[in-house]
Amino acid sequence: MSLSNLSNSEQAKPFPAANLSDLLPLASAIFSAVSGRLEYGPGAILTAWFQQLAQRYAGSGAVMLPLPGKKILLVVDRDLSVHILSEAPSSSAYLPGRLKSQAMELLAPHALTIAHDQEWLQWRPFHEAVLCPGSPHPDQSVHLPTIRAAFSAPCHSLSDIRQRLGVTMLAVVFGVGTGSSTLKEADLTALAEDVQKLADMVNQPLQRLLLGSFQKSRRERIYAVLGEAWQASAGDASSGSLLSRAHAAHPGDSGGRELLEQLPHWMFTFQGSASKLFGRTLVLLLSRPELLEKVREELRTVCGSGGPRSEDQIARLTFLEACVLETGRLYPPVPLTVHRRATEEIHAGRRVPANTDILQLFLLLQRPQTPYVEASEFRPSLWLDRAGACPFSDLFLSGARSCPGKDLILFVIKAGLATILAGEPPTVAHRAFLQERWPLSFPDRLIRFTASPSTS
Repeated sequence: MSLSNLSNSEQAKPFPAANLSDLLPLASAIFSAVSGRLEYGPGAILTAWFQQLAQRYAGSGAVMLPLPGKKILLVVDRDLSVHILSEAPSSSAYLPGRLKSQAMELLAPHALTIAHDQEWLQWRPFHEAVLCPGSPHPDQSVHLPTIRAAFSAPCHSLSDIRQRLGVTMLAVVFGVGTGSSTLKEADLTALAEDVQKLADMVNQPLQRLLLGSFQKSRRERIYAVLGEAWQASAGDASSGSLLSRAHAAHPGDSGGRELLEQLPHWMFTFQGSASKLFGRTLVLLLSRPELLEKVREELRTVCGSGGPRSEDQIARLTFLEACVLETGRLYPPVPLTVHRRATEEIHAGRRVPANTDILQLFLLLQRPQTPYVEASEFRPSLWLDRAGACPFSDLFLSGARSCPGKDLILFVIKAGLATILAGEPPTVAHRAFLQERWPLSFPDRLIRFTASPSTS
């Protein structure tokens, strides 16, 4: 270590540690949940507590959580968050956290989301070649009729949206309905259900702890069917599916296990984070008449009376896209990520400790901290003025760890929302977003839609 580095190390301070007094807001959050002021659940309780800690330790960068038997650093400053996410995952920078890796190993131990070093360098270009980030996906126009058909019938709940995006996923990933002959649709539907069940378990620690050890047969069934789909799609380059593009990106591969483990993420994104982002955006627009009318006016101007019929029209729906991104800022569908360092680092005069799980809660990092405001400020304008820097990161991240499927999934969400809103839009009875103060956690389970009389 050089003398300057040694001097910096000696002068650096550790991050503050939460103390017993910081547990009082946790008790308050539990009381609020029990009394009905929060959507009841461990996630909502912890989020409310983390919000209190973020307020108290704003300006410190991060705070060490007082959890027995665990060393977890909660990031409360966007500067540290951007620093962690800016570099490719490697042993010399930031690695996926142990909690994240252990969870994802239930479904795909070699998934890109937990890869690092050489494995990440191998699979990141593969995903980019298939998903084509930074430009319109070459095959998206092929799938527009499927999206329009999926969302032409009324949706009554967020579960309906999840189911419609599942239908869309079969077309986008496997080419179902586009003339593809990979596998029977029933087999692929069963595959999607198996993948989604394990993906849901990845995000549910208690369920994973209790049931994870019993999922071996389901996991083996998933990869057996994926192997069949890979082999069957080898000569199906014209289907417009991600699977056909994957063959071009990885020619000659017989469908080894590591390659097949890259595919589930394309599947569960549709019925997981994408369905949450889609449904939450729809709820917020239906709850705010002035925003809904602005979106519908944009639809009339760009698409006429028949709804979106081309990818060019979807690309021109800039205000609708801004509403999607703003929903993701306030209510991110992927709530958190966890990283760690193999060695200590000094950043901005603070010691980032080695072998400590570093927790980033996007819901807190994507809202202003000083002064701290509630989620009632829904500001699509943040995403419209691209000449000025947005003070918040979007839900798809940026830099080396940015989501390679951002442009494709945004196209699907915008096309589906435009299809629903171009006609007579449904109504939403839940009044949480009519209040001046919006809930901190989104009440997904409580949302129901009522179709207009002309579409029911």
